[in-house]
Amino acid sequence: MLFGARSRAGRGDVGHPIAIVRDVVEVVAIVAAGVWAFYVFAYENRIKPSLAGPDVNVAASMQRLGERHGLIAVGIRLQLHNIGTVRAHFLGMAVNVYGQRVVVGRPQFSSGRGLLQYNFSGYAQTGSRVPVYSYAYITHLGDPSTGQDTALEPGSTLENDRTFYVPQGRFDLLTLAFDAPYTKFDDATIPAHLEITPQGAARVVTTLSSRIEQFNISPVTSLDVR
Repeated sequence: MLFGARSRAGRGDVGHPIAIVRDVVEVVAIVAAGVWAFYVFAYENRIKPSLAGPDVNVAASMQRLGERHGLIAVGIRLQLHNIGTVRAHFLGMAVNVYGQRVVVGRPQFSSGRGLLQYNFSGYAQTGSRVPVYSYAYITHLGDPSTGQDTALEPGSTLENDRTFYVPQGRFDLLTLAFDAPYTKFDDATIPAHLEITPQGAARVVTTLSSRIEQFNISPVTSLDVR
């Protein structure tokens, strides 16, 4: 089609205006098709997804497993799912479980910014949070001296199961919080370290940067252990 003028040489219409326009249209159509193919297959399927930020979804559950010797066994299941289009590389991870008592109290309410924020508790409140279980680590992306590493390819899932124990009758409610900064950039170390509170809870500390997605959820899930 691109060299259709040669096939018409015998007909003496090589220089005919209609033939020239037809050839130009054919060339433009071929070029446009090539541009469209590049856009769809190269840009939409490769370049555009690589420019997106990482996106990880976290789900967690706690289950009462049983009781023995005055202790309640609690199972944790943590699931991380990369729903983005680029690799998600974690700098570290911290899971904390807190215990609380539910106490009877007078009605309490609070509001902020007019009526844009409102909290009300008519009969009971939860007491202060007490750390009862924690596990945390820094990956080699946050500190090369550690052998830990956690990374998720697009569409992949990571599951982790743990078991811990709390004294029976000590708490009414357990809540789980999750802290895990991650990034798609793993070409250089992004400094991170663990910070431990006097009560025993842990969190991942790193510098604020546009290269890092901060993932802090509290609480992720809770469990009534009364």
